[in-house]
Amino acid sequence: MGGATSMDVTREGVDKGYGLKKLAEASGFPLDAMLFIGDAIFPGGNDYPAKEIGMDTVRVRDPDETMAVIAAIVACQK
Repeated sequence: MGGATSMDVTREGVDKGYGLKKLAEASGFPLDAMLFIGDAIFPGGNDYPAKEIGMDTVRVRDPDETMAVIAAIVACQK
C-alpha cells in the first residue's frame, strides 16, 4: 500500500500525471482510452494529477474496493 509506509521523492513536475502521459506515449493508448483507479483523487491527493490531466477516474477506499471495481469492469466486458 503506497504512501502509508513509504515516501516517494521526485523532481518537481514528476507526478502520476507525468507518468500517465509517458505511459500513453509509450503504449500508443491515448489517455481518453484509459481509466485511472485510486484512493486519493481529490485536490492535494497523490492521485489527483490523473484527474488534472483529464483522465476518467474512479475513487476507491482501499485495495479490496479496487479489486471489486476491476472485477466489475471485467465482468461487463464478457
